[in-house]
Amino acid sequence: MQNSYSIQELIDALDDIVSGATPVPFGKKSMVDVAQISDIISDMRMALPMEIRQAQKVVEDKNNIIRDAEREAESIIRKAEERRRELIDESDILKEARRRATEVLGSAEARCSDLRASTDAFADKMLMRVEELLRKDLNDLQILRQNIGAPISQQAFVQPPEKPGS
Repeated sequence: MQNSYSIQELIDALDDIVSGATPVPFGKKSMVDVAQISDIISDMRMALPMEIRQAQKVVEDKNNIIRDAEREAESIIRKAEERRRELIDESDILKEARRRATEVLGSAEARCSDLRASTDAFADKMLMRVEELLRKDLNDLQILRQNIGAPISQQAFVQPPEKPGS
């Protein structure tokens, strides 16, 4: 196997090996090629850091969006302040400028808050999905390791996980 496979592809490869395992006569057990499984586990160990880097990229992107939104809010506030100073000569214009500056500031703060909330939610959702995948993969690996290390007579028959849509 190569290291360019994703965790999901490696799990599918393990599933194929388990599905195609040679049945042992007079029992519900099957034999698998331990070397193939060891290779796939090694590839999984190599692929996990890539999956983690992808999750870190999502967090980095979220932080960049937040920084951009904050810069945009600061720019809007600066422009509103400049405009207010220009209109300070007349009282009616000053009142209107204050109202508009407050409105722009509120709008910018609301937009910044909305962007932060949506990026936080997106990042949280992506990280939760990665966490679920990693937990499932870890559980599958633990079961495989237990079966690999145990004598054939003590191995529990591992039912391959059901594929979506089956």
